Amino acid sequence: ASDFFGRTQLIDTLLNRLLEDSAYANFLAVIGPSGSGKSSVVKAGLIPALRRGEIPNSENWFVVEMTPGTHPLEELEAALLHIAVNPPPSLIEPLQKDERGLIRTVKRILPRDQDSEQPSELLLLVDQFEELFTLTTDEAMRTHFIDSLITAVSDPRSRLRIIVTLRADFYDRPLQY
Repeated sequence: ASDFFGRTQLIDTLLNRLLEDSAYANFLAVIGPSGSGKSSVVKAGLIPALRRGEIPNSENWFVVEMTPGTHPLEELEAALLHIAVNPPPSLIEPLQKDERGLIRTVKRILPRDQDSEQPSELLLLVDQFEELFTLTTDEAMRTHFIDSLITAVSDPRSRLRIIVTLRADFYDRPLQY
């Protein structure tokens, strides 16, 4: 982040998008050509801005990152276990149960901030989202993962925000879901 510069306007645009008063303000897709700096602008620009509190209370958010790989639910479990308070031995079963499993899991692992009226929130970065279409071969798993993300960002009580980075040549794939 200390070496990242020159994208201030883009970072401001992304922050403003996350501040929108809309049903999908908890979801942000950063789409661009391969090698255009999608991951860099999120990891070295946007996330440090959030950690500085550029969005109210964002300095207190938990942040986890994952790439889908061949088994996206296992990758999601591993990412979530990094920030789990009193982590259970496994999160995979609740994540697999149904499309609300992600919401229930986030609620279970995030602490309530005793000093604030705001409950803790989680920012999930799904970097290289195209891996869901290039590496994940199980269609049922892919569909369940996408349905879980959609359900989580659609629920007005969700404590989860999701950012995905996606290569532009794959922008049509998620639209099929």
